[in-house]
Amino acid sequence: MNAIAKPPFPWVGGKGKLIPYIMQLIPPNIKAYIEPFGGSGAVLLGMSPSSKRRDVYNDLNRNLTNFFVCLRDKTNALMRELKFLPIHSRFLFEVYKLFLAHEDIHWEVFKKNIQDEIKILDDRTCFTEEQAEELRPILHRRLDSFDVERAAMFYKCIRGSYSATVTSFGSKAMRLFNFLHLLKPAAKRLQDVVIENKSAIRLIKDEDAAGTFFYCDPPYFDAEKLYEVRMNRKFHVRLWSVLHDCKGLVLLSYNDCAFIRQLYKDFYILALTRGNPLSQKAGATYGELFITNYDPTPYLNVQLNMFERLGRSKGDLVLVHTPDRCQVA
Repeated sequence: MNAIAKPPFPWVGGKGKLIPYIMQLIPPNIKAYIEPFGGSGAVLLGMSPSSKRRDVYNDLNRNLTNFFVCLRDKTNALMRELKFLPIHSRFLFEVYKLFLAHEDIHWEVFKKNIQDEIKILDDRTCFTEEQAEELRPILHRRLDSFDVERAAMFYKCIRGSYSATVTSFGSKAMRLFNFLHLLKPAAKRLQDVVIENKSAIRLIKDEDAAGTFFYCDPPYFDAEKLYEVRMNRKFHVRLWSVLHDCKGLVLLSYNDCAFIRQLYKDFYILALTRGNPLSQKAGATYGELFITNYDPTPYLNVQLNMFERLGRSKGDLVLVHTPDRCQVA
């Protein structure tokens, strides 16, 4: 499988290495592909675009969605802005992080300052009419550049943070220019993608229809400390409740734990054991679940196992649970 584009930044819980498993579980001829928990967009970016399919990326993180909107609609402006932020230091990382934490306040101040400057252009004691006409479009472009500056700061924080958490400085050498080649392929793939900034549950309710396919990658149940948005047990139950009633087809990624297996006992459940990149122990493994509301077995590659067996090896995808009811893909 050749990816169309790769995520332009690393992300906690990114699914880049699991794409071969995810792609084979997506039925053909779906009318809409929806990612309620978009994150780095690894799966969507890796899919070939189709004029017969509507693609939707969603995330509750406004910095993520702003970055992808700027990447899609203002690619060159974003790349130019990133070239103005080449210095990598703890001080600048903290400055950018603080800016992003209070972006609403910064936006109001920024907007007011530009609007005040635009008003002054009409004062003929300060500017001639010719000068005002030259400066007016420049100031309007500056007013339109705030989102791009914010997107560039967010990108720098991701690249400069420890494990892409955007919370702590990575304390390592970094050349931002080494990653800029990832932006244009991602921007091209995003051209016909709808980008939303809603709660995942709200989006699922709004988009649910026959022919729609949801790929859900929520924050994992026993690894919530890694995420900015804390998801408690109640949230996971609410998500199950909404997905349980979906008219469309659903595929979820989750960590393998007793709570999730029990919660989704009315779905098909496939299990996979892979290497654990976050563990300091050599040979450490991590259990993944792929959960569907339709029978996934027709889509499994012949090399992969369809039934659980004792002592399966790392990298085997196996069907571990079949429900009493399911959707027809």
